[in-house]
Amino acid sequence: MASRGVSMMILFFISISVINISRSQNPQVFQRKHMTFLDNIDHNRCNSEMKNRRIALTRSGCKRLNTFIHAPEKLIDQTCVSGKPYVIQNLEYKKSSMKFRVTSCRLSQEYGKDCKYKAEESRWKYIVVSCNQNDRPVHLAGILTW
Repeated sequence: MASRGVSMMILFFISISVINISRSQNPQVFQRKHMTFLDNIDHNRCNSEMKNRRIALTRSGCKRLNTFIHAPEKLIDQTCVSGKPYVIQNLEYKKSSMKFRVTSCRLSQEYGKDCKYKAEESRWKYIVVSCNQNDRPVHLAGILTW
């Protein structure tokens, strides 16, 4: 009987964690952090975009990596509607059915609150997102080549 109680508690905490992941961001935050209409993001643009969009600094210091998706909002939203289920560590996400051009900005130097980034070459990748109940992306879980 005690093991059943422990199992129920674990299930409860896992469900709260999943709920918190989907509620921790909203579509507007996702848009600010990951969507861009820019054709190109180089090192200088990485630094300015990270700073101007207020995503460089986190509670624990500089954000290590941020990925920008070069596509219109409606196209990215389709991932939540028609994407394929994709599981990462027992959590279900949606994998896009098409590749998007993405650019990642990786932290290269950190001096207190001064964060410097280097752009990685833009690539065509599938995106993996978590979606809210309105079929809008709220978290970028990863990017995939295949």
